[in-house]
Amino acid sequence: MSKQMLTAGIAALTLAAPALADTQTLRVCASTKDAPYSDKDGGGFENKIAQVLADEMGATLDLVMIDREAIYLVRDGIDKDLCDVLVGVDAGDQRLLTSEPYYRSGYAFVTQQSRDFTGDTWQAVDQDGFNTFSYRLHSPAETILKYTGRYEYNLIYQASLTNFEDRRNKYTQVEASRVVAEVAGGGADLAIIFAPEAARYVRDAREPLRMTLITNEIERSDGVIIPLQYSQSVGVSNAHPDLLAPINAALTSGRAKIDAILTEEGIPLLPLS
Repeated sequence: MSKQMLTAGIAALTLAAPALADTQTLRVCASTKDAPYSDKDGGGFENKIAQVLADEMGATLDLVMIDREAIYLVRDGIDKDLCDVLVGVDAGDQRLLTSEPYYRSGYAFVTQQSRDFTGDTWQAVDQDGFNTFSYRLHSPAETILKYTGRYEYNLIYQASLTNFEDRRNKYTQVEASRVVAEVAGGGADLAIIFAPEAARYVRDAREPLRMTLITNEIERSDGVIIPLQYSQSVGVSNAHPDLLAPINAALTSGRAKIDAILTEEGIPLLPLS
């Protein structure tokens, strides 16, 4: 092999290899519109977990706040190289490299304690006295209500939670705080929501509320399984695979601190295994 060919080959390998991330700075994208996970003041529980990761890695946290909903963080943050990491993605998210899971939780029912709601399967929404339901859009809650025959009856009420906003060509969502507040204030008989989204508001509600994790999964009529329990991981840009090992190490060394954040938040946790 000539020297020229060898040089060209080394150059090609250099161009193909992903650039190493700056391990002195941990660039984490976060949404200003994703409470309780993240908010513009950095007070979300995932913002706090990001700080733990940076501390455990001996790095400075660069929290890149994006003024859009969290569903856009990969496209508008990771893909534009504004950041390298997202905290709180589903384990195995195919858009990213994902760390070892650091907690697991699931969808839950939220009711007033005084209502004595019973049942921990999704079918339990179909019982006397529970007729109005609040939930976040684009979630398994819609499937649960359709399969229990409660969806159409509830449509006008649910639309009122977004002030009957037109959803065409626009991402429309009900804030997690509103979903829980509707139950606390008596506007809804029951909420169906991912427990980490609801926990802070259930904890702080003036009206005593009960959060019940749903224990089963949905099998659709076409045989597709919709899980209602999810393990959460840290997402890493495919351009920086070298960050995955130090983040996994930080999750291990910072385990007690992360667990304390989740416990303080009031999130009901499930076994990771």
